[in-house]
Amino acid sequence: MDMDVIKEIRQAEQQAEEIKKQAMEKARDILRKAEEESDRFMVEATQQAQQERQQFMRQAEEEAKKEIEALNQKVEEECRKIRQMAQTKLDEAISLVMGKVVNMHGHS
Repeated sequence: MDMDVIKEIRQAEQQAEEIKKQAMEKARDILRKAEEESDRFMVEATQQAQQERQQFMRQAEEEAKKEIEALNQKVEEECRKIRQMAQTKLDEAISLVMGKVVNMHGHS
């Protein structure tokens, strides 16, 4: 074999080894970047989930406050009606007792 051919083969082998080395470095770089992107995505997804949870909790609290307010108004109205009815019954009872007292003393 000619020395030039051997030299060219060795040079081709070195180039192939260098290409392989560069490909491995590039593959490691791509993998590192993918892992970084994955980590960043997980952080963003976690933050977004926390924000959505907080928003959901605020909405639930607001709805609960509105419902409690409506129930309080309903209870207050029912209490007012009961007080009115009780006052009417008290007035009727007083009139009834007064009528009996007057009739009882009026016939004596």
